[in-house]
Formats: sequence, C-alpha cells, structure tokens
Amino acid sequence: MIAAGLLTVLVFALVAQAAWLATDNWRDREQASTPVARRVIDYTRITWDSQPVDTQSILRHRRLSRFPVLEKLLKRLDMAHKLTSDLRMAGLQIQPAEFLFAQVVITTVAGFATLLALPQLLGGVVPALAASLLGFAAPLVWLRRKRGQRLSQFESELPAALDLLAGSLRAGYSTADAMEIVSREGAGATAQEFAELVQELSLGADMDVALAHLVERVPTEDTRLLVSAIGVQRRTGGNLVEVLKQLSRTLRERKRLRDEVHVLTTGPRFSGYISAALPLLMVVGLYFVNNKTFTVLVTESAGRIALAASGVLVLVGLFLNSRIAKVEM
Repeated sequence: MIAAGLLTVLVFALVAQAAWLATDNWRDREQASTPVARRVIDYTRITWDSQPVDTQSILRHRRLSRFPVLEKLLKRLDMAHKLTSDLRMAGLQIQPAEFLFAQVVITTVAGFATLLALPQLLGGVVPALAASLLGFAAPLVWLRRKRGQRLSQFESELPAALDLLAGSLRAGYSTADAMEIVSREGAGATAQEFAELVQELSLGADMDVALAHLVERVPTEDTRLLVSAIGVQRRTGGNLVEVLKQLSRTLRERKRLRDEVHVLTTGPRFSGYISAALPLLMVVGLYFVNNKTFTVLVTESAGRIALAASGVLVLVGLFLNSRIAKVEM
C-alpha cells in the first residue's frame, strides 16, 4: 500500500516536472523572439552579484531563474547567494533555480527507478527513499568537485599569468592594458577571470572594487596575495613588476610544496577509502554467499540497527580520515 502510494506520487512528480519545463521553454521562446529581447536576456544573465561595503555594483541585479515560482522561493528563503557563488566558481553558466530543478528531477527519477527495480526489497520504499537522497546529493557532490577543479586550475595557471602581466608592465603597458593582454593571451580559468576583471574596468568600475570582486569569484589564498600586492602598490608606490615576479616565484614554490604534501598523504587517504568500502563489499558478498543471513540482517530490527550504526560509523571514519589527511597551506 505504501509502495503504491509512493509510486503514484513519483509518477505525478515526473509528469508535473515535464509539463513545467515544456511550458517554461515555450514562454522563453516567445519572450526572446526579437533581437532586442535576446540582447536584454543575455545582458541580464550575469553569473554573479555581489554587494561590497560602501560600493555600488555596476552590474544589474541578476535574475535567479526562468521559473518565476522558484525565483520567488529562492528570494524568500535566501538560498541563491551561496549556490550562485558555487556555480560561478565552478564555471557553470546556469542559474541557481535551474540547478535546483535538475536536482528535483534526478531525485524523482532515482526514486522512481529504484522503486520499480527493487519492489521486493523492504517493500521498495526504503530503497526508493535512499536512492532519492543519493539523487539529491549527487549534483551537490558533482558541483563541489567542479568548483574544486576550477579553483585548482586557476591556482596552477596564475604564476604564468603573473609572468605575462609583469612582462606587459615592463613593456610599458598600464595595469588595465596588461590585464587585458593576460585575458587575451592566457587560457583556461585565469583568462576568463581576468576577462571579467577587464570588462568591469571598461564599464567604469574602480580597480579596488574589481579586484575585490575577483577575490569573491576565486576565494583562494593565491588570489588574495595578488590583490593585496596590487592594492599596496597602488597606495604606496613601488616597482610592481618586481613584486609580481617575486609573487610568481612564491606561488610556484607553494604549488610544489602542496604537490609534495598531496603525494605524502595519498596512502592514508586511500587506506581510509578502502576501509570504508570493505563493509559494503561484505554486505554484497553476504547477499550472494549466505542469503538467509542477509535476509535476517535486513528484516529483523537488530539487523537494521546494526546496518544503520555501521553506516554512521563509516561516514564518521571517512570524515575524520579526510580531516587528518588534509593539510592547509
């Protein structure tokens, strides 16, 4: 009875999501039917929106979603800022509510598919709920991974960008023009971030405000060092070329040390992963080798308590292992 009710809810959710997406796309095509409308939409799809102290952003307030209902919900619950920041750091040109909508779709599909595939296991309800939770968490894990990869890419490309910036300044270019050269000649995340920085400057933003926005978009220690060096040089004077050269050497040395620490901590990290996977492998092996014992484990109250406690302990062990193996530099 419970499984039938859950199946009905999941089917209704899938149909509602499909209808919502179809009608929203139809509305977008009508709204963006003219060149002027398309240009306005492109202009308002800004990937981030910050509010620095005592400054006024030159960017329009970005629209959070093409879905009006989700946009109102995001504004009311104040959920958009952190998600927008994460999407921007990951280099994804999608809106927060669209990401949340994709989460809801994945959650519903995962629960629906699991309920149909495993109807006999605990009535199908518990596996469906577990799959739904995994479906909801999977996009967040993927987003966090993409965010970390892009920040790592920026850090690895920054020393070369600083060398190019210093060379341009030595050749007689201004700071803004040198940054534009980096955005044109560079590649990857560094070129994209410097391109946004140059775009802000060309629209009339102050250099300090544009650099503060750079730190917001790429909140790494290397970016803070760069912004601090340029800010101090602008206020006190000095040879910015030599400062950038020294900073580039420092960042390369920091990266070398981080790589060495990563290699040294590889063994403990993978040992923790293997230890966490062993209980799951044992349960799967028990299902095929001794199905009667496995049935007792998942049907009896004591067995379910043991499974829940084991899962919690595995998660705690993974968390502690990651904290021990993580070295801040």
